[in-house]
Amino acid sequence: MFPFNNNKVMLLDGAMGTMVQRYKRKKDLIPDILNITEAELIKKIHSEYVDVGCDAVLTNTFRSNRLSMDECGFDFKDVIKRGIEIARSVSKNVLVAQDIGPIGKLIEPKGPIRKEEAFEIYREQIKIGKEEGVDFIILETMYDIEELDVALSAMDEFNIPVFASMTFNKEGSTFLGYTLYDMIKTVEKHRVVAVGANCSTGPFDMLNIAQEILKSTNIPVLVKPNAGIPKQIDGDLVYDVDEDEFAKHILSMINIGVKVVGGCCGTTPSYIDRIRDIIS
Repeated sequence: MFPFNNNKVMLLDGAMGTMVQRYKRKKDLIPDILNITEAELIKKIHSEYVDVGCDAVLTNTFRSNRLSMDECGFDFKDVIKRGIEIARSVSKNVLVAQDIGPIGKLIEPKGPIRKEEAFEIYREQIKIGKEEGVDFIILETMYDIEELDVALSAMDEFNIPVFASMTFNKEGSTFLGYTLYDMIKTVEKHRVVAVGANCSTGPFDMLNIAQEILKSTNIPVLVKPNAGIPKQIDGDLVYDVDEDEFAKHILSMINIGVKVVGGCCGTTPSYIDRIRDIIS
């Protein structure tokens, strides 16, 4: 799959948190800890995505950094290793990507985390992924350029493919005010095999963001939009874009040159199944 060719689109899986909420009905639950406490549930969710034809599954490790897991009373190393093991057990012929999200606290000068500490927090996660044999790493839902740069610097010492994705509003900026052009300038300093956007917006607004990224870099572009905008209905989050509409917009992004597609919040195996139908 690396480097990408002109005719192949990589289909990632969809949301993990959405599926956990569907089965567990707990909105404040950190899904990562289920790698330890309810491994069979995580295995079931991965299997549902594999069964509908995704090319890669993302490990259930988005928040499995040392700080977050310490707060939950779990060893981050155990959570990551188990997450990779579970994904690998159902992966069949699909790739396994180590999913890494932001630390959860801002780094200096905006927050309390020193850059050296942030570097080590990312490095120790990547080291586990490398040792456990993941096929690639996806660094996603980033919102701070400084943190993105630190994370990619930690990854540079490992010979492993990296996808980098930030989260933007429909105007193309993060909540800290960074733009997609800031992202591109940052990732082009590092060894990144795909760059793009995930979360925050639905597929319609993501199309505009994808167009701007494609115009600004030669790095293959990835998109993982949400299933639209969520609304609270009877205590549940319900997203306003169904599978057909979602897949239609994903196809539009593929047609303009996007190489990696998948789903973020609100998407389920049925969304990935519909995308597979239209790109097969």
